[in-house]
Amino acid sequence: MDDDTVTCLVRGPGSRYPRGFVWLIPAWFVIGAAAVIIVGDHASGKIPLWLGAAEVGGLAIAFGTLACVLGTVRRRAFRADRHGIWLGVRTTRKRPKLRQVQLSWPDIAQLRMLPRSYGVLLEITLGPSARIVHRPGVARQALTLFGSLLMPVGFGRGRPGLTSPRADPPRYLVKVCDHNAAELRAALAPVKPAEVPLRVLVKKGTAGLSIPAPRPPMTIPGMTASPARKAFGRRPASPVGK
Repeated sequence: MDDDTVTCLVRGPGSRYPRGFVWLIPAWFVIGAAAVIIVGDHASGKIPLWLGAAEVGGLAIAFGTLACVLGTVRRRAFRADRHGIWLGVRTTRKRPKLRQVQLSWPDIAQLRMLPRSYGVLLEITLGPSARIVHRPGVARQALTLFGSLLMPVGFGRGRPGLTSPRADPPRYLVKVCDHNAAELRAALAPVKPAEVPLRVLVKKGTAGLSIPAPRPPMTIPGMTASPARKAFGRRPASPVGK
């Protein structure tokens, strides 16, 4: 972090893999466990119970470790300067726009931060004039996840989940893990335009959800509540000594 650029670590696999990538881990576990049982039965005629349980348990520990690593991995995938915000990891690909997205300050409607145990959840809400990179359709997402299922190590052509905006309203959610809300707010203050509001939410919940204020009771001009309705529900005072 310097005076002109704010760089932060982003938590989770969304900076590298498409949305839903972590949910492929149980599928890999089921396929691996089934392969161990089938190969063991065909190789020795009947695999011992203790050996099969040990092999399946080893796979479970391996995939559990992989899930924890992907869920807590941190990459420098957030950069902000006086021109806007960059989301995604820098890459040497010929088409870096597939891995990154740039948001200029005029296209950002507001910023909201929600404190979390790992740091802060930053919500970037886009304005009506922003150019939105729409999320791929269901068929495209299914094809991407199927390719990741077959080639989990080398498959990386899907758009990262961090660079795919959520809808209603269009917004990005960034898990910043190396700064708290106060530090991130102080760091963004010199580079953020004054017309872009930045709020820090103190209530627990999701940054994309808000509870509307209660509406006042509807009244009709010229009508007042009757004395009987005003007194309805009041308990009469009991006589003293009775």
